Amino acid sequence: MTIAATLAAAIPLLWGRTRPDSALAHDTEIYRARLTEIDADLALGRIARPEAEAAKAEEGRRLLAASASQPGGVDASPSPARAIALVAAVAIPLGSVLAYLSWGNPQMPDMAIAARQDIDPAHQSIEQLIQRAEARLASHPEDIRGWVVVAPIYLRLGRFDDAVIAWRNAVRLAPKDPNYKISLAEAITAASAGVVTDEAKTLLQTALAERPGDARARFYLAIALSQQGALPQAEAAWRALIAEAPAEAPWLPVAHAQLAEVLQKAGKPAEPQVVASAEGEGKAPAQPGPTAEDIAAAGSMSADDRQAMIEGMVGRLAGRLKENPDDKPGWLRLIRAYGVLGKRDEALGAIADARSRFASDTTFLAELSAAEESIPQSGAKQ
Repeated sequence: MTIAATLAAAIPLLWGRTRPDSALAHDTEIYRARLTEIDADLALGRIARPEAEAAKAEEGRRLLAASASQPGGVDASPSPARAIALVAAVAIPLGSVLAYLSWGNPQMPDMAIAARQDIDPAHQSIEQLIQRAEARLASHPEDIRGWVVVAPIYLRLGRFDDAVIAWRNAVRLAPKDPNYKISLAEAITAASAGVVTDEAKTLLQTALAERPGDARARFYLAIALSQQGALPQAEAAWRALIAEAPAEAPWLPVAHAQLAEVLQKAGKPAEPQVVASAEGEGKAPAQPGPTAEDIAAAGSMSADDRQAMIEGMVGRLAGRLKENPDDKPGWLRLIRAYGVLGKRDEALGAIADARSRFASDTTFLAELSAAEESIPQSGAKQ
């Protein structure tokens, strides 16, 4: 196809410009018409005879010049355009073939776009899957399922602004669903570097009014109270949330850590139950955490005895992780517990061990990085 197109454009330049016989006949006809016109002007007295003869001679010379300019019907004079056309006629097809043989794959079978889109998603990268989802949403912006699917992926990849846009579309399409409002508030908070903005608070309060008791909405509203410096209200919010939380709630260690931070800011002593959650789930039945009586007794302990009890809990958690190193939540609880105790070096050591254990788990590595950022820089206990 390239050769055919090149020759079609180059042949007229390569072969020169042809002058058909009809062109010479046309010039002859014009000559005769001019002679008739000159004779008419002479008969009417418009011109003198010498002028008429001179005009006829001039027209004759023009006809002879036109006839002599195209001997044989072809202009064989050399032209730069002809040379360029010759080079192009050879170089373009040859260059195209050489380029394809170098970078192309002649053995690859044809695959239509529809066939490419039907490739098993399991064999596609996350970037390819996102591109497919984005292409569909660009042409189907009312597809709420698409927005709901892609929004959490954006959030995990750190594309917080895109996550906000996706959840905004979900809220637009389903304005009565409190889950979408809470998710939008969460994305806005992430995009604001962890600050619960006024817009996020409004969304959370609306969602909580629509579904009272929602733990996720209460969690972020408690963070907002802490950020505002409303420490008594924040303490009450965290205590209520922790008291009502199921034992297996994944966010429970974070809630305990947040409560510990609020107590520190308020100048209150840390409580054993704040760190007791470091024992967590996993093998809890075999090694149960402190009972209500233990916690009550801890309240009457001296500071040193209470510290020893807390460190014993953390030590048991560290020992359990040596036996069960695949417990990801356990690693996170241990790191946070070390941070609460002000043991930054031990926390960093636990992070290094966990990174070595889960070197290929990018999601968990990101959680470890976030946990590392939350560790106090000083050696002070929280």
